[in-house]
Amino acid sequence: MGWVRSNLDALRRLRAKLQGGAFTLVGEDGKRQKVTEADFLENFLRNLERLRVRYRGEEVLPPHPVGEALKETVNPLPQLLQNAADAQHRLDAQLEDESK
Repeated sequence: MGWVRSNLDALRRLRAKLQGGAFTLVGEDGKRQKVTEADFLENFLRNLERLRVRYRGEEVLPPHPVGEALKETVNPLPQLLQNAADAQHRLDAQLEDESK
């Protein structure tokens, strides 16, 4: 449960940093996606739900589009966003390993 708590704290720091603004993520294919505070909150909630269904032994939901964008981002990110991208990679790897 500490993992969820620390990520919630990171989400709060990210929320304070965003202050309603948006970040642009550039994917490997050059596609640009603007993400807002609300998008990060939706991604966090989707990740919680993904963990919940995995715990119940059900099929894991696909990542939120923001989670996918974070994993595929090639542009340099502020440290807080880089931490969010790293956390998304770890979560997806964990969910994939447990499903095998």
